[in-house]
Amino acid sequence: MFLKILSIILLIPGFSCAIFSKFIVKKFNLHEKVECDFEHQMKEEEILEYKFNRAEVNTKITGLLLALPGVILVLIAFK
Repeated sequence: MFLKILSIILLIPGFSCAIFSKFIVKKFNLHEKVECDFEHQMKEEEILEYKFNRAEVNTKITGLLLALPGVILVLIAFK
């Protein structure tokens, strides 16, 4: 029973981080902190879109990495 509760507790923050990644990027201005190595090849609005998309993908990956221990525990606990 303990593993089931622990797995759900680990899953919730990870998946909510992945689901609400667009909101998180906008709220904390994470797109401003992203560096673009090839800015001279892109237009200004393409750079802004690239930075936003990259920040969103990074947030989704972080959320899924946070949820990974919960997924493993689900596989173990609900065997």
